[in-house]
Amino acid sequence: MGAPADLVIAIETPSVEKTNELMRQCDRVLATGGAAMVQAAYSSGTPALGVGVGNAVITVDETANLDDAADKILLSKTLDFAASCSSDNAVILLNSIYDAMLNKLQERGGLVLNGEQKAKLQAAIWVDGAINAKVVAQSPQFIADYAGFGIPEGTKFFIVPETGVGADYPFSGEKMTVTMALYRAKNLDEAIELTNRIQAYQGQGHSCGIYSNDDDHIMKLAEGTRTSRVMVNQPQSASNSGNLWNGMRQTFSLGCGSWGGNATNNNITWRDLINETWVSKPLAKAKELPSDEELFGKDVIEMIG
Repeated sequence: MGAPADLVIAIETPSVEKTNELMRQCDRVLATGGAAMVQAAYSSGTPALGVGVGNAVITVDETANLDDAADKILLSKTLDFAASCSSDNAVILLNSIYDAMLNKLQERGGLVLNGEQKAKLQAAIWVDGAINAKVVAQSPQFIADYAGFGIPEGTKFFIVPETGVGADYPFSGEKMTVTMALYRAKNLDEAIELTNRIQAYQGQGHSCGIYSNDDDHIMKLAEGTRTSRVMVNQPQSASNSGNLWNGMRQTFSLGCGSWGGNATNNNITWRDLINETWVSKPLAKAKELPSDEELFGKDVIEMIG
């Protein structure tokens, strides 16, 4: 493409020491990969942008097109075997559509795990509290074989019914596998409260989604959650990073703002990584500063005065 040969350089044998030295010497750092990396970047003395942990929570309400929602959840949950930080990690179904929506997810290859299978899957995904790299972005059959339980032919993702949140309930966090935690909520208010509890554990500020045809519900979720991106009637993992149908800026670096301990909550693009020089000439007609009365109103000025 005519770019410089050293446009992209990789450290072939990485180490903490090399990473720290690289961050010290470079002009700007874009850090991803977890809280420790982001904290190290912010502490390096070099201007840094950090992006946060994903743990997308998706709500389906009673106004949603359930077939459309099921198709898109399947697409999002299985895209790249859920390697994306935007993959549907938890899905909340409202009571009124719970059974119907769960049936549609099962029809599309979702396997609801029983207690024994859930315990075996948990032991396979987490080792000493950390995600096991051996099962990340692997097929359902590979994971089931590794965990030690059988699955029917045609299984595309795992559905794990869950009620709890936090470290004692690891399925409420990010899983990086074709595994979806399933929650039930009696109404939208409870779904919003549950979303905030889940993301207070992991993923706050990153993203959530909703399948709904009620604009009031959509805005209520957006205003009631601590999240930078709300995908509406879209496959989450294919939409957070920008695509042809939603106009979000295309990126693989999703800032989580102060909610997630990041310097920005933007979809970070090339423009965040360069310096721009502004050349400013005076306007042909200078702006006129309005009077205090015009800005604040006569009554306010008199009250202050």
